[in-house]
Amino acid sequence: MQESKVQTGRWAGRLGHGTIALLLALVTVVLLVATAPAIGLTWDEPAYIVASESCVAWMEELVTRPGYALSAKGILTYWTANHEHPPLDKIWSGLVWSVARFVLDDLTAHRLGNMLLVGILVSLVYLLLAPSYGRAAGLVAVGALLTMPRLFFHAHLAALDVPAAFVVFVTVFFFWRTKDRPDLRWSIGLGVIWGLALATKINAVFVPFVLFLWVLVCQRESYLFNRLLLMGLVGVPCSLLVWPWLYRESVERLVEYVRFVTVDHWEIGQWYLGRFYMPPPWHFTFVMVFAVVPLVLTVLYVVGIARAIVEKRERTLGVLLIIGALVPMLVLAVGQSMVYDNDRLFVPSFPYLAALAGIGFDWARRGLQKVAARVMAPAWARVFALVVLIAAFVPHVTSALSVYPHLLSYYSEAVGGLPGAARLGLEHTYWCETYFEAFPYLNANAQPGDKVWVQNWSHDVMFYYQVHGDLRPDLQIIWPENGWTPFAQEGVQGRLGTIWDADYVVLQYRQTGFNQSVVNWLSNHGPTMKLVYGLNHQGVPLLEVYARE
Repeated sequence: MQESKVQTGRWAGRLGHGTIALLLALVTVVLLVATAPAIGLTWDEPAYIVASESCVAWMEELVTRPGYALSAKGILTYWTANHEHPPLDKIWSGLVWSVARFVLDDLTAHRLGNMLLVGILVSLVYLLLAPSYGRAAGLVAVGALLTMPRLFFHAHLAALDVPAAFVVFVTVFFFWRTKDRPDLRWSIGLGVIWGLALATKINAVFVPFVLFLWVLVCQRESYLFNRLLLMGLVGVPCSLLVWPWLYRESVERLVEYVRFVTVDHWEIGQWYLGRFYMPPPWHFTFVMVFAVVPLVLTVLYVVGIARAIVEKRERTLGVLLIIGALVPMLVLAVGQSMVYDNDRLFVPSFPYLAALAGIGFDWARRGLQKVAARVMAPAWARVFALVVLIAAFVPHVTSALSVYPHLLSYYSEAVGGLPGAARLGLEHTYWCETYFEAFPYLNANAQPGDKVWVQNWSHDVMFYYQVHGDLRPDLQIIWPENGWTPFAQEGVQGRLGTIWDADYVVLQYRQTGFNQSVVNWLSNHGPTMKLVYGLNHQGVPLLEVYARE
C-alpha cells in the first residue's frame, strides 16, 4: 500500500514518521507525568509497588551476593510478593522507580515505568498506521487513544493492564513489520518478544490466536504458519527464563501458576445492569466497550471497520486490527473466566479500536473534502475538515474534563453519560481511586485511634497513604479476618472487624462490593451513623463518608 497523499501541515511534511513518533511519545509521557498526582491510588497498585521494590532489592543482592540471591532462601525472600503474576513489568517499573524516586514523589516514580510504556505504545500506533494510511490517520489514532478517558486513567497506573496492552501490541506490531521476511531470525525474534509479553501478563497467551486468524484469512504462506509454531517453541522458555520465582521448585510453582490463571483464581464478580453476576452474560464486554468509549470514536472505528472490509487494497492491516480488537473481548464473552472488573480487563482492545478510528477518520475526511471542494476552494475544504475533526473531539474531552480526575466514572454520550449509566445499573466507579478525596475530612475530624471501614480489598490503598503521610497514621483501618497487607513489614496494622464496628465508613459506589453485610448496613445503620461527606458528579454519588454519632 502506498502512503495516502494528504497534506497534514508543512511541519508534518518536513518530519519523518520516526521523528513524529518520537515527539508523540515525549508529549504523551510529559502529559501523563503532569497529571499523575491527581490520579488516585487503585487497589492493585500497592501489591505491585511492594513487589517492584523487592525485585530491585533482589537485583542488588544478585550483584553483591549472587549465591544467596539464587538460593532457595533468597528467592523466597525477594520473590514471594505478588508471585502469582509474571515479573517483567514489575522489574521494569522497579528499575525506573529506583532512579525516578530522587526527583518525583514515590507514587509517580512507581508509575513512571508504565507511563514510559504508554509513550512507546502511542508511537507504535502512529508508526503502524502512517506508512499505509498517511500521517492524518496516524495522528487521529493517537488522539483517539489518548482521549479515551478510561484508557487515559489506566495509562497512569502501576498496574498490569496497560503493560499487557503494550506487550500484546508490540508483538503484533513486530509480526506485521516482518511478515514479508521469511528469514529464520525474524521468527526467533517474534518468539523472544512474545516470551517477554508472556512474562508480563497472561493476556499475551491469546496473541498467537490473533496472528493465526490473520494468516488464515489474509496471507496463507507456509513460512508464516511455521513462524507461529516457532514463536511458541521459543517464547515459552523465554518467559520462564526471566522469572526467578521459578528457579526453585520449578515444576510445583509452574503448576501453581497455571492453576491460578485457570481454576484457582479468587472470584471477582461484576455489578451489571442493576444486579450482581458471576459470571456476567456474554454481552457484558461489548456493552461496556460501547458505554466507555466516546461516541465519536465509536462511530469512527465502525467506519474504519467498514473501510477494512470494503477496500480490498487496504484490507490486510484493517483485518489485523479488527481481530486484535475482538479477541480480548471474545475471550471474556465466551470464556469461563471468574475474574471481571469493568473495562480494565479488555484494555488491550483499545489501541486497535483507536487505530481503526484513525482509519475511519481518513476515509471520512477524504469523502468530506470531496464534497466540500465542490462548494469551496480546496484550501478551505481542508480547513473545514480540520474544524469538523476538532469539533468531533470536543464533546467527549469536555465531558472527561468535567469528571476528571475520576475518569473511571466516565461514560459515553451513547448511554447518557454517568447519570445514564447509573440508570442502566452500571457501576458508578471502581478500584478505590476516589478514596483520597475523603482524607481532608478524616484527617481534620477523626479522633485519635478511630476505626475506619473501607470495602474489601481496599485496605491496602489506605495503608499506602498512611505509610506516605497522606492519611493520619493513628487511624485504624478495619480489615477482614485473615487479611494481609504488603505493608505489614513496615509496621502498618489494621484492626480486625466489620462495618458495624466502624467509627467512620468510607463507601465507594462500586456496587460489586455491596455484599450482603454492606446492604444490611445501608438499610439498618439508622441514627447511629450520619452522612458527613459526599463526592458526587451530576447528582450521582461516587463516594460517601459516614461518621458515628
